[in-house]
Amino acid sequence: DLLKDYTEQLNATYQPSTKINEEELKQHVHAFYTQLPSTYGLAKPHAWQKPKDFIFTPIYSKVGVLGSMGPFFAEAQLNADLPEVQYPFTYAHEFSHLLGVSNEAEANYWAYRACTESSSSALQYCGYFGLLPYVISNASYLLQETAFKEWIQTIRPEVIEQYKQKNAYWQERYSPLIGSVQDFAYNLFLKGNKIASGKKNYAEVIGLLLSLPHNDKG
Repeated sequence: DLLKDYTEQLNATYQPSTKINEEELKQHVHAFYTQLPSTYGLAKPHAWQKPKDFIFTPIYSKVGVLGSMGPFFAEAQLNADLPEVQYPFTYAHEFSHLLGVSNEAEANYWAYRACTESSSSALQYCGYFGLLPYVISNASYLLQETAFKEWIQTIRPEVIEQYKQKNAYWQERYSPLIGSVQDFAYNLFLKGNKIASGKKNYAEVIGLLLSLPHNDKG
């Protein structure tokens, strides 16, 4: 049911252009996190808070890092190479870290909600598109090969093409050598911070969505 509903929303919200200025994005994201009940344990955002761009963006692109939370000054940072379709989801993901979320699956969950519950149609699509890699990885693991291929064919061709372009875009900038070193180090970092699944934690956002009552946003 989740896969069917997700795919329908992904297709329905597709936008050929998802360009949105940073100030408008900030307003949408701040508004979402501000209205969350305190029972979730997230801090309330301040007007001055926003993720900043990496100083050495080409280096981060070489290792496949889209964003991070600086451990020394508590600053969320974004890769300036981010394509417009990935920028809002990554922005909302890193912003959740600013508000106290440490688990990557939870940060993905809040990013997904912040975008898909926005009044902006561009942000809604970015939210569903941002979840697509994790849906694909989980579906490929859980479904039989034939069923998986049949599901892929239900996704709009425009979305599939955009997904392929996004992957090719990052592949051009990625360095397998230093990227593998960063992956190894970051995996150890996550496990050392009590995230037992390491980098696999990102894709565990699907488990969070499955654990909620059907269509429950709260």
